[in-house]
Amino acid sequence: MNLLMAAFYSYLVVMALYAIFSTAISLQSYKPEKVRKGYRPRALVMVPCKGIDLTLNQNLRSLKNQRYRNYDLVAIVDSEDDSAIPDIKKAGIRMLLSSDKFKEGSGKVNALATAINRYGSYDVYVVADSDILAGSDWLGSLIAPLANRKTGLSTTFPYFKPIDGFWSKVKMVWGLVGQGMMESKMLRFGWGGSMAFRKDLLDKKSFDFFKCSLSDDISITKIARRKGMELAYVKEAQPTVNCADTFATFTEWANRQTALSIRGNGNVFRLGVLSYGLSIMLFFSAVVLSLFYSYFALPLFIPIIAGLIKNHRRLKESHPVALLIQLIMPFIFISNLLRARSMASIEWRGKKYSLSGPPNSVPPASGKLSPGE
Repeated sequence: MNLLMAAFYSYLVVMALYAIFSTAISLQSYKPEKVRKGYRPRALVMVPCKGIDLTLNQNLRSLKNQRYRNYDLVAIVDSEDDSAIPDIKKAGIRMLLSSDKFKEGSGKVNALATAINRYGSYDVYVVADSDILAGSDWLGSLIAPLANRKTGLSTTFPYFKPIDGFWSKVKMVWGLVGQGMMESKMLRFGWGGSMAFRKDLLDKKSFDFFKCSLSDDISITKIARRKGMELAYVKEAQPTVNCADTFATFTEWANRQTALSIRGNGNVFRLGVLSYGLSIMLFFSAVVLSLFYSYFALPLFIPIIAGLIKNHRRLKESHPVALLIQLIMPFIFISNLLRARSMASIEWRGKKYSLSGPPNSVPPASGKLSPGE
């Protein structure tokens, strides 16, 4: 009996400590990056296109009509019969065909490597996914932190706007967690839908690593961290991604994103299972202990409520069902982690990529100039 009581009280202590930790995280506020005004380097915005995204023409026009003036825009396609080409031409955007020189990496990496190699004279390179709808100050805001030479990569994270369907709302809430991770310097990562870096980040050895990568954002993040450089998160540059997901399209997308994250960092699986597992335990503990043990367990609800409030403030529109989705989100994340852990391959824009073998290692830092010079 004494052993059982000791185990029970130990469990209460663990839950209480996790509740305090979770509350502290929820109470942290986002602090905008300090930037130097007037930084206007010559930039190239690269948009890999494959197939038709929702609101593609509107997305491309938003990238073309930026207030930032010192930039060029190029759309990269795999073939001359890609279905995105009519929209690219309609938007009046320069187009580039992916080269066969960079087939070692994914299709997107191949497209970006082609553009960087072809246009090597720019000061800053910006990656933009074709599914983002950018505000008019997106580019200027994204580039501004690069004025600090200690910053190797500037990035943001999207707002997934549900256009139709319940699972689009699930994706919206799923994305709120990504926003939270971005606000923490320890958890921050480069998001490939919107990221900017100076030309000198990709020296020859780094470019050789990048061009063979499966994920553009994971490899660029690794390169920046390997060089001891900071990652800047720019909430003000947040684009919108319009979504009309079904259960099938959402789960395929979420599992793929999780699988890539695990491949990029093996700690993602362990920390994810631990974090979301504790979140689930805390929720059930708060309910069961409050009902059947003591009202003194009610404070266990504090981090849950604080998290709900913080995520609700991140929403750009009112969705009552979002509160329910937030409560079940740890279960969805656990499911994503377990499924992604067992995935041997992913399918991405019509191509299949193997996930077998260890992730590529990061090459030594070098002072050489970037490719294209």
